[in-house]
Order: sequence, then structure tokens, then C-alpha cells
Amino acid sequence: MAFARSLPLEKALADSTMLAYSMNEEPLTRDHGYPLRAVVGGWFGMAWVKWITHITVVEQPFLGYWQARDYFRWERSLGEPRLVPLAEMEVKAQIARPVQGARLIAGQPYRIFGAAWSGEAVIRQVQVCTGDGRGWREGRLLETERPFAWRLWEYMWTPEEVGRYILRCRAIDGAGCVQPDLQRSDCESYAANWIVPVEVTVVPEPQTYEEEFVI
Repeated sequence: MAFARSLPLEKALADSTMLAYSMNEEPLTRDHGYPLRAVVGGWFGMAWVKWITHITVVEQPFLGYWQARDYFRWERSLGEPRLVPLAEMEVKAQIARPVQGARLIAGQPYRIFGAAWSGEAVIRQVQVCTGDGRGWREGRLLETERPFAWRLWEYMWTPEEVGRYILRCRAIDGAGCVQPDLQRSDCESYAANWIVPVEVTVVPEPQTYEEEFVI
């Protein structure tokens, strides 16, 4: 089955959109979309069409299967729900470490870190909540800001009391969009950008094990 998607003319002609025939000064490989693929900065991957054979300019909105029946979301802002093709990515941050169920040591500093990204706007802020009653606190953005790239971040936390903690993070982009706290029923898969909590346990001391012998 042929895969076809469309872009609004404004986005297709923007500096953030290009047609790529090479990568890292080498011809584009088949797996990466040879002979030609779209690169659409800030948009979800299904807009980055691979193996392009032809481009058509149309006067009416394109309603092909992969545009109107798959890779879509529900839009309810105008009253009656309607299907809208997935396009620009939404602001999101996620914790990479610690992982769900990790055991941390009370009184020892721990580096909470992860990645954040958005669509057309850059990441301006990542906030972290450790569930210890101190609310949202500022994380530190790492590396140099680059358009349409992930932004790594970190937050140093020293848990003082033993117990279970729910770690959360949220991103805010340059357009003022804030990552939502609660799940949105009409947004799944690609558009699921709500906060994903990570539960950890703080223990008084490192866990030790008796010697074990495996034959």
C-alpha cells in the first residue's frame, strides 16, 4: 500500500522543511528513505515521508488514508468532535533515571535526569517534583539549544526521609505551552504528552546480600 501525506503550503516552504537525499555526507540509505525523504522539523515522524517518488500540489485538503484515517487525533475545541491529522509535536519531558521501582539511599544525592522536546518552539524550562512536599523546582537544561532537537536536563535531589516518592517532571516551551498533568482521553500514542510519574523507594542504607554460589 502506498504511503501518502500532505503538508500545508506554508510548512512545506518553511526553512524547517527540506527534502533530503544524503546523510552525513553519504548518499541516503534505503532504510533512511532513499532516494528522497522529507525532513519536517517540529512535526511528528509520519510527516517525514520516506522513499518519495512524486510530489503533487493540490488545491483542496488531502484526504488519503494515512492523512484522514490513521495518524490523527480528535479535536473538540469547536464543539462537535472532528478528526485532525497529527502534525506539530506537543511539549513533553520524561524521566530516564531513576527507573520505576528504583531504591535510593536516604541522605545521598541522586541525579534525576531525562529529555524534553516540543514542536516548533524550543524548550525553555523543565520542572521537577519529587513528592516531598516542596512543590515544583527548576531543573537544569544541558547542552546547547538547537532548533527541533531534544533538550537533556537534570536535577540533583537528596532525599532526607525513607519511604516511597512519586517523581514527576514537566516541560514548558518558548510558546508558553505547559506539559499537562492529566491524561487526555482523545490523545493516544504519539500525542500522549501528559506527565508520566516514576515511583521510587528511599531506604536507610544500601541493601546487602549474603554470598551466593551458583553451580
